[in-house]
Parts: sequence; C-alpha cells; structure tokens
Amino acid sequence: MQSKFSPETYGNLLNSKIQQFNTTLIINKKNLIYNAKYISEICNNTIIAPVIKSDAYGLGVIAITKIYTKLGFKSFFVGNLNEAIKVRKSFKNINIFILNCGMPFNLNTLKKHKLIPVINNMSQLINFTNLVSNRFPCIIHIDTGMNRLGINFSEILSSETNIKFKNLNIKYLMSHLACAEDKNNILNKTQLIKLEKIKNFFISRTGKRIKTSIANSSGIFLGKKFFLDLVRPGAAFLGINPSSSEPNHFKNVLYLYSHVLQSHLAQKSTTVGYGASYKLKKKSRLATISVGYSNGLSRLLSNIGSVFINDKEAKIVGRISMDLSVVDITDFEETAVKIGDPVEIFGNNRSLEEFAKLNKTIPYEIICQVSKNANKKIIF
Repeated sequence: MQSKFSPETYGNLLNSKIQQFNTTLIINKKNLIYNAKYISEICNNTIIAPVIKSDAYGLGVIAITKIYTKLGFKSFFVGNLNEAIKVRKSFKNINIFILNCGMPFNLNTLKKHKLIPVINNMSQLINFTNLVSNRFPCIIHIDTGMNRLGINFSEILSSETNIKFKNLNIKYLMSHLACAEDKNNILNKTQLIKLEKIKNFFISRTGKRIKTSIANSSGIFLGKKFFLDLVRPGAAFLGINPSSSEPNHFKNVLYLYSHVLQSHLAQKSTTVGYGASYKLKKKSRLATISVGYSNGLSRLLSNIGSVFINDKEAKIVGRISMDLSVVDITDFEETAVKIGDPVEIFGNNRSLEEFAKLNKTIPYEIICQVSKNANKKIIF
C-alpha cells in the first residue's frame, strides 16, 4: 500500500519556507486522507473520534485537525486542558474530550470553552458529581485490565453511596485495551465483557442509556464487536500498522529527510567523530549530514545505523552528534553525492516502524522526538 516519494520531490520542496540543510519531517496529506477514509469504511456507522493528543503526535494539532474536520470528523480526544483550549480557539463546532483534565475541575473554563472531561479516578468522580448538575457532560474512564488510568469496578461499588448518579450526564463509558495489537490475547475479550457489565450497572443507577468506547487504532482491527458506539484511532491515520499479526493496510504518511552538508576523502587508520570510536580500514569518502540525536538519529545508531542517499544505503560511521552525523559513501560513484542532496532517515526505503525497531523503541516515540526540532511540511 506504500506510495513512493522521490528524493527529487523532496528537493523541489526547498523554498523560502524551508531553510536549506535542515532536517524536515514531511507529512503526506494525500496519504493521510486515504488512511482516514480507509478507517471510515471499516467502521461504517460508528462514530470516529481522532486522538490528537501531544500536538497531534507532534505533527501540529491545528493543521492536522483542520484536515480531519474537512473529512467530516466532529469529535476529538486531546491530552490535557491546555491542548483543549488551543484546539477550541480554532474549531468552534467540534466535540473536544480531555483525556487527563486534572484536579480540581475548573468548571468555569470547561463551560466557557464547551469542553468535556474524561473522569479517570474515584476522587474525580465524587468531586464532579458534587459540583455539577446532569446537564454537564462527561466521559467516565473504567479500568478493565490496563491498570494505568480509570476507575476499577470494585471502587465504584465500595463508594456507591458517595456518588450522585443522578447528577451524571455520561456521554460515554470508555476503557483502554492493553493488548489490542495481539488479536489472540484473551485479555481483549475479558476487557470487553467487563465494560459491558459495568455499563449495565450504570444504566441501573442512572436510568439512562449509556454509550461505550474501547477501541483505539489496534482495537478497530479486533472486529466489529469492539467498535461499540465510538472508536478512538490515532496512529493508524499516520500509517503505523495497528496489528502485530496483519500486513499494514495503510499508506505511509511520514518521511524524515535531511541533507548532505559536505563530503571529503579521509585517510586509512584515521578516526571519525567524538571519542574516535570508528577507525577507517581504508581510504574512504565520507559525507557529513545535517541530522543528529536532537532531530532524528539516536546515538544508539552510532557505527551501526544507516541512511539513504539517492535511494542507496550509506552506513553511519562514528558517534552521532547533536545535529550532525557522518556516513561512508566510498561505494558510491565519485560524483553521485553532492552538497545539498536529500538524505532519507525513514520514508520510502525504510519504514517508520523499521526505523523504530532499530532504535529499540516504538514509532510513537520516534515521531514525538523528531517533531520537536525538525521542520514540518505538509505536502500534496
């Protein structure tokens, strides 16, 4: 499903808005839209609420949300109150759910900006029901097996007399799957059954119909029974495979490119970089590239990682510096690498997921780290 994105295309993007020789994270809008439509087709009539926390995974929450709203999405999950206010200032007619609203609740701010809190623990639930009437909406997060955030059912039963159920206007009961990437893990079904049981309890106490949500990106691919009333995809929009056992049906959205700063000949037995950690075994041609551990390349890849120049792999030699690295281009034709040539860190030749594995981490962490210091450019 991957579409090619040529180095020449990247080179053509260099203009007054992108300073030459900076590392740039390219966001392919066309592929992002394809992925969003693919999710919509799968989920059919279920409400889809994109997760745009952490500045839309570092990609720029306003720009990304603008794309989503044009596709018809009307509900979104953000990480905290500050993110919610920022999004509300640009988007007046969407539902904004706050995953971690904090304590105590600032009801005036929530009302002013028409924001809906997710209640994650018993203290929040009791506090909320004491402060509001049943006209104020909320989501209640139930812990069904993740043991991270959420209220355990036993806590609800033991504190039942302190909860003013009639003051609750519950938009959704939500939970979060711990092992959704593994469709055969028994915990997935167990969590779904627990959420259904707790939903019935809340119906009996409130006398109202209760909607539920449990599926993130990976949960969507566990089957329709996990869709419930609302799904919460995030990384799938970006082309990250939500399943550990299925082929990736999404198109690549993210490409990280840098540039060649210079190239030169280095003599046999000389060393490269800080600590002289790499000794050249022969006379070699080296290229210095404008990417380091501050904007895309972890020091873990020193002397073992690689990048791609004009679609050909070049090994990293020496320790990776803060914003510079050195690669061996001895095997390239002498005139094949020029100053200013684009350098692919991940994209066409190596997926984000493959790059994350080399870094011994997950794609989410790579995106959030890269986006801090890399330029971002939405294309197509």
